[in-house]
Amino acid sequence: MQSKSHPSDHIKQPALGEQRVLFVVGKGGVGKSVITASLGLAASARGERVCIAEMNGAESVSTLLGCPPVGYPATKVAEGLDAISISPEKATEDYLVRALRFRKLYDLVFRNRYIEPFMNGILGLSDLCSIGKVMDLEWQREDGSYGPDSKGPYRYDRILVDCPATGHGLALLRAAQTMMDVTRAGPLYNNSAMIAELLEDRSKTAVLLVTLPEEMPVTETLESVSSLRSDMNIALNGIVINAVPAALASTKDLQAFWSDLVVEAGALGGHAAAAVRHGEERRQVRRQADAYISRLSSSSRLPVLELPKIAGSLGVDELHELGALLEGWQQ
Repeated sequence: MQSKSHPSDHIKQPALGEQRVLFVVGKGGVGKSVITASLGLAASARGERVCIAEMNGAESVSTLLGCPPVGYPATKVAEGLDAISISPEKATEDYLVRALRFRKLYDLVFRNRYIEPFMNGILGLSDLCSIGKVMDLEWQREDGSYGPDSKGPYRYDRILVDCPATGHGLALLRAAQTMMDVTRAGPLYNNSAMIAELLEDRSKTAVLLVTLPEEMPVTETLESVSSLRSDMNIALNGIVINAVPAALASTKDLQAFWSDLVVEAGALGGHAAAAVRHGEERRQVRRQADAYISRLSSSSRLPVLELPKIAGSLGVDELHELGALLEGWQQ
Protein backbone atom coordinates (compact mmCIF):
# COMPACT_ATOMS: atom_id res chain seq x y z
CA MET A 1 0.00 0.00 0.00
CA GLN A 2 1.34 3.42 -0.92
CA SER A 3 1.91 5.57 2.11
CA LYS A 4 0.06 8.83 2.54
CA SER A 5 2.12 11.98 2.81
CA HIS A 6 0.95 14.55 5.34
CA PRO A 7 2.19 18.13 4.93
CA SER A 8 3.13 18.45 8.59
CA ASP A 9 5.43 15.42 8.30
CA HIS A 10 7.82 17.56 6.26
CA ILE A 11 8.00 20.43 8.75
CA LYS A 12 10.84 20.36 11.26
CA GLN A 13 9.07 19.67 14.52
CA PRO A 14 10.39 19.38 18.10
CA ALA A 15 10.68 16.09 19.94
CA LEU A 16 7.80 16.97 22.22
CA GLY A 17 5.99 19.39 19.93
CA GLU A 18 2.96 21.24 21.20
CA GLN A 19 0.85 18.11 21.59
CA ARG A 20 -0.20 17.03 25.09
CA VAL A 21 0.00 13.30 24.29
CA LEU A 22 3.19 11.78 22.86
CA PHE A 23 3.51 8.08 22.04
CA VAL A 24 7.13 6.87 22.09
CA VAL A 25 7.37 3.96 19.65
CA GLY A 26 10.22 1.65 18.64
CA LYS A 27 11.67 -1.82 18.52
CA GLY A 28 12.36 -3.54 21.84
CA GLY A 29 15.79 -2.69 23.24
CA VAL A 30 16.32 0.62 21.44
CA GLY A 31 15.88 2.74 24.57
CA LYS A 32 12.25 3.91 24.42
CA SER A 33 11.99 4.05 28.20
CA VAL A 34 15.23 6.02 28.45
CA ILE A 35 13.94 8.60 25.97
CA THR A 36 10.53 8.76 27.66
CA ALA A 37 12.06 9.27 31.10
CA SER A 38 14.48 11.90 29.74
CA LEU A 39 11.65 13.80 28.07
CA GLY A 40 9.59 13.62 31.25
CA LEU A 41 12.39 15.01 33.41
CA ALA A 42 13.11 17.78 30.91
CA ALA A 43 9.46 18.83 30.66
CA SER A 44 8.88 18.76 34.42
CA ALA A 45 12.10 20.74 34.99
CA ARG A 46 10.69 23.61 32.95
CA GLY A 47 7.49 23.62 35.00
CA GLU A 48 5.17 21.27 33.12
CA ARG A 49 3.06 18.73 34.99
CA VAL A 50 3.87 15.42 33.34
CA CYS A 51 2.58 11.86 33.51
CA ILE A 52 4.53 8.96 32.02
CA ALA A 53 2.32 6.01 31.11
CA GLU A 54 4.08 2.67 30.69
CA MET A 55 2.06 0.06 28.85
CA ASN A 56 1.72 -3.69 29.47
CA GLY A 57 2.41 -3.29 33.18
CA ALA A 58 6.06 -2.35 32.56
CA GLU A 59 8.10 -0.64 35.29
CA SER A 60 11.20 0.45 33.34
CA VAL A 61 10.84 4.16 34.05
CA SER A 62 10.53 3.72 37.81
CA THR A 63 13.67 1.56 37.71
CA LEU A 64 15.57 4.19 35.69
CA LEU A 65 14.54 6.90 38.16
CA GLY A 66 15.49 4.76 41.16
CA CYS A 67 11.91 4.62 42.47
CA PRO A 68 9.79 1.75 43.78
CA PRO A 69 7.35 0.27 41.26
CA VAL A 70 4.60 2.82 40.59
CA GLY A 71 1.75 0.46 39.75
CA TYR A 72 -1.77 1.69 39.00
CA PRO A 73 -2.98 4.46 39.40
CA ALA A 74 -0.41 7.23 38.81
CA THR A 75 2.25 7.88 41.46
CA LYS A 76 4.65 10.80 41.92
CA VAL A 77 8.23 9.87 40.94
CA ALA A 78 9.84 13.35 40.84
CA GLU A 79 8.84 16.97 41.25
CA GLY A 80 6.15 17.64 38.65
CA LEU A 81 6.42 14.09 37.29
CA ASP A 82 4.00 11.21 37.86
CA ALA A 83 4.16 7.72 36.37
CA ILE A 84 1.64 4.93 35.92
CA SER A 85 2.06 1.32 34.86
CA ILE A 86 -0.99 0.44 32.77
CA SER A 87 -1.54 -3.30 32.88
CA PRO A 88 -4.13 -4.81 30.51
CA GLU A 89 -5.98 -6.38 33.45
CA LYS A 90 -6.27 -3.17 35.48
CA ALA A 91 -7.12 -1.05 32.44
CA THR A 92 -9.79 -3.47 31.30
CA GLU A 93 -11.47 -3.65 34.70
CA ASP A 94 -11.30 0.12 35.08
CA TYR A 95 -12.65 0.80 31.60
CA LEU A 96 -15.49 -1.71 31.51
CA VAL A 97 -16.64 -1.22 35.08
CA ARG A 98 -16.22 2.55 35.42
CA ALA A 99 -16.67 3.96 31.92
CA LEU A 100 -19.19 1.51 30.51
CA ARG A 101 -20.64 0.18 33.79
CA PHE A 102 -20.25 -3.36 32.49
CA ARG A 103 -19.45 -5.07 35.81
CA LYS A 104 -21.37 -8.18 34.81
CA LEU A 105 -19.56 -8.30 31.47
CA TYR A 106 -16.22 -7.96 33.20
CA ASP A 107 -17.00 -10.68 35.73
CA LEU A 108 -18.31 -12.96 33.00
CA VAL A 109 -15.47 -12.48 30.54
CA PHE A 110 -12.34 -11.65 32.46
CA ARG A 111 -12.90 -14.12 35.27
CA ASN A 112 -13.34 -16.87 32.67
CA ARG A 113 -10.09 -18.42 31.47
CA TYR A 114 -11.74 -19.75 28.33
CA ILE A 115 -13.43 -16.59 27.09
CA GLU A 116 -10.75 -14.04 28.02
CA PRO A 117 -8.18 -15.15 25.37
CA PHE A 118 -10.84 -14.88 22.68
CA MET A 119 -11.86 -11.35 23.69
CA ASN A 120 -8.27 -10.13 23.84
CA GLY A 121 -6.93 -12.11 20.90
CA ILE A 122 -9.78 -11.65 18.46
CA LEU A 123 -11.26 -8.32 19.48
CA GLY A 124 -8.18 -6.68 21.02
CA LEU A 125 -10.24 -5.54 24.00
CA SER A 126 -7.30 -5.20 26.40
CA ASP A 127 -5.45 -2.99 23.90
CA LEU A 128 -8.52 -0.80 23.56
CA CYS A 129 -8.86 -0.48 27.34
CA SER A 130 -5.17 0.33 27.73
CA ILE A 131 -5.32 3.12 25.16
CA GLY A 132 -8.61 4.20 26.76
CA LYS A 133 -6.72 4.80 30.00
CA VAL A 134 -4.39 7.15 28.13
CA MET A 135 -7.48 9.08 27.00
CA ASP A 136 -8.59 9.25 30.64
CA LEU A 137 -5.24 10.79 31.58
CA GLU A 138 -5.63 13.37 28.81
CA TRP A 139 -9.14 14.18 30.06
CA GLN A 140 -8.25 14.28 33.78
CA ARG A 141 -8.77 17.59 35.59
CA GLU A 142 -7.15 18.98 38.71
CA ASP A 143 -10.20 18.08 40.80
CA GLY A 144 -9.82 14.40 39.81
CA SER A 145 -12.75 14.33 37.38
CA TYR A 146 -12.34 13.07 33.86
CA GLY A 147 -14.55 12.58 30.86
CA PRO A 148 -15.48 14.39 27.65
CA ASP A 149 -17.63 16.89 29.55
CA SER A 150 -15.22 17.62 32.44
CA LYS A 151 -14.37 21.25 33.11
CA GLY A 152 -11.51 23.10 34.76
CA PRO A 153 -7.70 23.03 34.47
CA TYR A 154 -6.09 19.81 33.26
CA ARG A 155 -4.23 17.66 35.77
CA TYR A 156 -1.37 17.11 33.33
CA ASP A 157 0.23 19.38 30.76
CA ARG A 158 1.86 16.40 29.09
CA ILE A 159 1.25 12.64 28.86
CA LEU A 160 4.19 10.58 27.59
CA VAL A 161 3.32 7.02 26.60
CA ASP A 162 6.11 4.44 26.65
CA CYS A 163 4.71 1.95 24.13
CA PRO A 164 5.41 -1.79 23.92
CA ALA A 165 7.79 -3.06 21.21
CA THR A 166 6.90 -1.95 17.68
CA GLY A 167 4.44 -4.65 16.59
CA HIS A 168 2.34 -4.43 19.72
CA GLY A 169 2.83 -0.67 19.92
CA LEU A 170 1.31 -0.19 16.46
CA ALA A 171 -1.53 -2.60 17.30
CA LEU A 172 -2.22 -0.50 20.39
CA LEU A 173 -2.54 2.63 18.25
CA ARG A 174 -4.88 0.80 15.86
CA ALA A 175 -7.03 -0.75 18.61
CA ALA A 176 -9.74 1.90 18.53
CA GLN A 177 -10.27 1.69 14.78
CA THR A 178 -10.18 -2.11 14.96
CA MET A 179 -12.95 -2.12 17.57
CA MET A 180 -14.99 0.35 15.53
CA ASP A 181 -14.72 -1.92 12.50
CA VAL A 182 -15.88 -4.91 14.57
CA THR A 183 -18.70 -3.36 16.60
CA ARG A 184 -20.17 -0.77 14.18
CA ALA A 185 -22.43 0.64 16.92
CA GLY A 186 -23.02 0.67 20.66
CA PRO A 187 -21.05 1.75 23.76
CA LEU A 188 -17.75 0.14 22.73
CA TYR A 189 -18.02 1.75 19.31
CA ASN A 190 -18.75 5.17 20.78
CA ASN A 191 -15.83 5.03 23.21
CA SER A 192 -13.54 3.74 20.48
CA ALA A 193 -14.57 6.66 18.27
CA MET A 194 -13.55 9.12 21.01
CA ILE A 195 -10.15 7.42 21.33
CA ALA A 196 -9.68 7.49 17.56
CA GLU A 197 -10.58 11.18 17.51
CA LEU A 198 -7.92 11.91 20.13
CA LEU A 199 -5.25 9.92 18.28
CA GLU A 200 -5.94 11.66 14.97
CA ASP A 201 -6.11 15.15 16.44
CA ARG A 202 -2.70 16.47 15.37
CA SER A 203 -2.97 19.38 17.78
CA LYS A 204 -3.22 16.98 20.73
CA THR A 205 -1.41 13.75 19.83
CA ALA A 206 1.82 12.70 18.09
CA VAL A 207 4.26 9.83 17.75
CA LEU A 208 8.01 10.00 18.37
CA LEU A 209 9.98 7.05 16.98
CA VAL A 210 13.14 5.74 18.66
CA THR A 211 15.75 3.53 17.01
CA LEU A 212 19.42 2.54 16.96
CA PRO A 213 21.90 3.06 14.09
CA GLU A 214 21.74 -0.63 13.16
CA GLU A 215 20.21 -2.58 10.27
CA MET A 216 17.20 -4.26 11.93
CA PRO A 217 16.04 -1.31 14.08
CA VAL A 218 16.37 1.11 11.14
CA THR A 219 14.44 -1.19 8.80
CA GLU A 220 11.70 -1.69 11.39
CA THR A 221 11.51 2.05 12.04
CA LEU A 222 11.02 2.83 8.35
CA GLU A 223 8.34 0.13 8.16
CA SER A 224 6.61 1.74 11.16
CA VAL A 225 6.70 5.17 9.50
CA SER A 226 5.15 3.71 6.36
CA SER A 227 2.52 1.83 8.35
CA LEU A 228 1.53 4.84 10.46
CA ARG A 229 1.21 7.03 7.38
CA SER A 230 -0.84 4.42 5.55
CA ASP A 231 -3.13 3.34 8.38
CA MET A 232 -3.52 6.38 10.61
CA ASN A 233 -3.81 10.13 10.37
CA ILE A 234 -1.44 10.67 13.29
CA ALA A 235 1.30 13.28 13.58
CA LEU A 236 4.89 12.01 13.41
CA ASN A 237 7.21 14.39 15.26
CA GLY A 238 10.50 12.78 14.30
CA ILE A 239 12.99 10.00 14.96
CA VAL A 240 15.47 9.80 17.83
CA ILE A 241 18.53 7.71 16.97
CA ASN A 242 19.80 6.47 20.29
CA ALA A 243 23.32 5.34 21.27
CA VAL A 244 25.16 6.82 18.26
CA PRO A 245 28.89 5.99 18.51
CA ALA A 246 31.16 9.00 18.88
CA ALA A 247 33.37 10.08 15.98
CA LEU A 248 37.13 10.19 16.54
CA ALA A 249 37.21 13.72 15.16
CA SER A 250 35.52 15.76 12.47
CA THR A 251 35.67 14.27 8.98
CA LYS A 252 37.75 17.19 7.75
CA ASP A 253 40.32 16.79 10.55
CA LEU A 254 40.58 13.03 10.01
CA GLN A 255 41.16 13.42 6.31
CA ALA A 256 43.96 15.86 7.04
CA PHE A 257 46.07 13.61 9.26
CA TRP A 258 44.81 10.02 9.28
CA SER A 259 46.83 8.68 6.34
CA ASP A 260 50.06 10.09 7.76
CA LEU A 261 49.19 8.71 11.19
CA VAL A 262 48.65 5.22 9.77
CA VAL A 263 52.06 5.30 8.06
CA GLU A 264 53.88 6.56 11.16
CA ALA A 265 52.15 4.08 13.47
CA GLY A 266 52.97 1.23 11.07
CA ALA A 267 56.62 2.17 11.19
CA LEU A 268 56.64 2.35 14.97
CA GLY A 269 54.66 -0.87 15.47
CA GLY A 270 53.65 -2.06 18.95
CA HIS A 271 51.16 0.06 20.88
CA ALA A 272 51.10 2.81 18.26
CA ALA A 273 50.01 0.39 15.53
CA ALA A 274 47.44 -1.23 17.85
CA ALA A 275 45.99 2.18 18.70
CA VAL A 276 45.60 3.06 15.02
CA ARG A 277 43.93 -0.29 14.31
CA HIS A 278 41.50 0.38 17.14
CA GLY A 279 40.87 3.84 15.74
CA GLU A 280 40.17 2.41 12.30
CA GLU A 281 37.63 0.01 13.80
CA ARG A 282 35.89 2.93 15.49
CA ARG A 283 35.90 4.87 12.21
CA GLN A 284 34.25 1.93 10.46
CA VAL A 285 31.56 1.66 13.15
CA ARG A 286 30.86 5.38 12.80
CA ARG A 287 30.73 5.16 8.99
CA GLN A 288 28.12 2.41 9.25
CA ALA A 289 26.12 4.48 11.74
CA ASP A 290 26.28 7.51 9.43
CA ALA A 291 24.97 5.39 6.55
CA TYR A 292 22.00 4.23 8.64
CA ILE A 293 21.30 7.80 9.81
CA SER A 294 21.37 9.05 6.23
CA ARG A 295 19.00 6.27 5.16
CA LEU A 296 16.57 7.10 7.96
CA SER A 297 16.57 10.80 7.19
CA SER A 298 16.13 10.48 3.42
CA SER A 299 13.59 7.63 3.48
CA SER A 300 11.41 8.86 6.36
CA ARG A 301 11.41 12.57 5.45
CA LEU A 302 11.23 13.27 9.18
CA PRO A 303 13.45 15.31 11.52
CA VAL A 304 16.20 13.11 13.00
CA LEU A 305 18.09 13.62 16.26
CA GLU A 306 21.25 11.72 17.14
CA LEU A 307 21.85 10.97 20.82
CA PRO A 308 25.31 9.81 21.92
CA LYS A 309 26.08 6.38 23.25
CA ILE A 310 26.61 6.72 27.00
CA ALA A 311 29.21 4.49 28.58
CA GLY A 312 28.38 2.75 31.84
CA SER A 313 25.08 2.68 33.67
CA LEU A 314 22.30 5.20 33.21
CA GLY A 315 21.19 7.19 36.24
CA VAL A 316 19.10 10.27 36.80
CA ASP A 317 22.03 12.59 35.97
CA GLU A 318 22.51 10.92 32.60
CA LEU A 319 18.77 11.11 31.92
CA HIS A 320 18.89 14.85 32.62
CA GLU A 321 21.79 15.17 30.15
CA LEU A 322 19.84 13.35 27.45
CA GLY A 323 16.80 15.45 28.29
CA ALA A 324 18.85 18.61 27.74
CA LEU A 325 19.86 17.35 24.29
CA LEU A 326 16.23 16.59 23.47
CA GLU A 327 15.27 20.06 24.70
CA GLY A 328 17.96 21.55 22.47
CA TRP A 329 16.39 19.81 19.50
CA GLN A 330 13.19 21.67 20.31
CA GLN A 331 14.69 25.16 20.20
